[in-house]
Amino acid sequence: MDTLLSQALDIIGKKTPLSPCELPQELAETKFILNVLTLRCFNWKSDILRKVYAMRMTVKVPSMDIIGMAFYPHTFYDLPIFAFDLTCTSKKVIAYINPVAVVQGEAYRQRFIEPFKPVYEKCGDFQPHKVPEWMQKYNNSCTIYTMPERDRLDDLKACAVGYLQVYAELLATAQPVAETAQRSAIEAFHAAYIRDLTTKDRSQVMLAKIIGKQKAARIFNEVLV
Repeated sequence: MDTLLSQALDIIGKKTPLSPCELPQELAETKFILNVLTLRCFNWKSDILRKVYAMRMTVKVPSMDIIGMAFYPHTFYDLPIFAFDLTCTSKKVIAYINPVAVVQGEAYRQRFIEPFKPVYEKCGDFQPHKVPEWMQKYNNSCTIYTMPERDRLDDLKACAVGYLQVYAELLATAQPVAETAQRSAIEAFHAAYIRDLTTKDRSQVMLAKIIGKQKAARIFNEVLV
């Protein structure tokens, strides 16, 4: 998983150089005695990306190895938000990979979602899993949400890398949105997405059971978005 994190930063950083953002130490790293749990959080930013978030968490019992990343463009760009999460347990992998469309319509879909289609089709043998209700409006034809056996982890990592490469090319050609009304609409979409993520995502509840409600809330509100 650490290799995937390095690959992601390299792929994106080549198109839009990333600068690290300092986090409070209590949010940057959490460790339990005997390394039963290790949680590391990171933020970066660039001229195009308002925030890049990454989390690496390992748990010994029950066995879990987790990576989560999200890429939030500045709201004066109409680029998708891109997010992926891979949670590897002793038996299964829970995977979510999604370029989130910030504008509705066929023209936007063709320009910003369809470029992911060739990678999606290469990853297409994964059995889709029903997404939580709050996430459904953010899904599209290139969303991956699946829970295959653990031996498919490397395949899912390859899918994430493929999506990152497409996203990097979109970043390379990004141009600021000129129209004030469209900028306002994009800003409103980002705000709604962030509100849903920080209030409806059940993974915050699960994280709170491990590290405490207050710290989990801070990570979601100060680091993740």
